[in-house]
Amino acid sequence: MHTSDCQDPIGCNEDWHAIWWNGMARFLLDGRNPQPYCEAVKCFKDLQFGRVSGGCKELMFKIIEQGTAFNHTDQFVDEACNR
Repeated sequence: MHTSDCQDPIGCNEDWHAIWWNGMARFLLDGRNPQPYCEAVKCFKDLQFGRVSGGCKELMFKIIEQGTAFNHTDQFVDEACNR
């Protein structure tokens, strides 16, 4: 999703993808430095977002903070650990 202030949707998508997998995913999946979801979000906000527009960044933070991106995370983690 992009907001009306997004001038480069393709670049925004590319940079969001990179920052998500190199930032948020690393914060959540790094076994040497595991972080709870809320702490990972705090660290994620401090990263550089390149071509991601301010409006797109704020919109995605709203979605992330509501937890809609990870509604079933705890269930999946429990199932994986129990198997």
